[in-house]
Amino acid sequence: MQLHLAQLNVATLRQPMDHPATAGFADGLAPVNALGEAAPGFVWRLQTEDGDATSISAFPNPLTIVNLTVWESGAALREFVYRGMHRDFFRRRAEWFEAGSLTAMWWVPAGTTPTVDDAKARLEFIDRFGPSAYAFEMGQQFPQLVVVRRELDHPDVGPMLGQLNRELLDSEPEGGTCFHSLSEQEVQQGGAFFVAYLDDAPVACGAYRRIPGAPDAAEIKRMWAHPDARGSKLGAAVLATLVQAARADGYQQVKLETGEHLTAAVGLYTTFGFTACEPWGEYVGVAHSYTMSKQLQ
Repeated sequence: MQLHLAQLNVATLRQPMDHPATAGFADGLAPVNALGEAAPGFVWRLQTEDGDATSISAFPNPLTIVNLTVWESGAALREFVYRGMHRDFFRRRAEWFEAGSLTAMWWVPAGTTPTVDDAKARLEFIDRFGPSAYAFEMGQQFPQLVVVRRELDHPDVGPMLGQLNRELLDSEPEGGTCFHSLSEQEVQQGGAFFVAYLDDAPVACGAYRRIPGAPDAAEIKRMWAHPDARGSKLGAAVLATLVQAARADGYQQVKLETGEHLTAAVGLYTTFGFTACEPWGEYVGVAHSYTMSKQLQ
């Protein structure tokens, strides 16, 4: 799978774009952007009809601006950032911006255009879990991780779900019930299934589906990570992807069911803001079942 590198930089101006103190930045923006587009390895950048992204309000502070780009490789990005006109422009950033800019980098399948919401989710991931293969900063080295949507009949999916089912059955306390159901129709109509690839190997998965009778709510399903890769924040990466995708699909709430004995899973969901909720549907009255929910804003 061919991957490209997405890069986000968030910084807050000391003064508005039309202020005399910001003139050096405003005047240099167009030539630096043009230089970037001509640079080897450049793929895409976020911009409005004005030719830049300074008018995009992604954060409450109107002086906070975002720079979101995609490159063929980390080497191509570094070559542009630290050489030539951009290097000189970059060295003057303290003249125009407050201290404490935020950055995030992550891999995307070639041809994918990240959104501002996608980028903000990566920043939140770094803030919650620290740098990882899912979201990192300039100069940090991690294996290449990408989480992509797959159909249930994709050849990478069956073996993962088979191992997940075996693990659930082996760990289920006496009297409990495992819920393995997820149909192709549920994935295609109001849901999605994702596979995480680490250095091109399928190592984790997860899905969500629409909850019948609750059109604004989705259910997280089929969360699993390969035992050899656990501890690499893969479950968190898949869950972050599912929550963001469900939000983009217009869902206002996500729910899930897990086993009360699966303490690591419950801990992960709690970290993401899930809290215990009343069971619904097939989970009502099931021994050892633990249901949780999270509101999406």
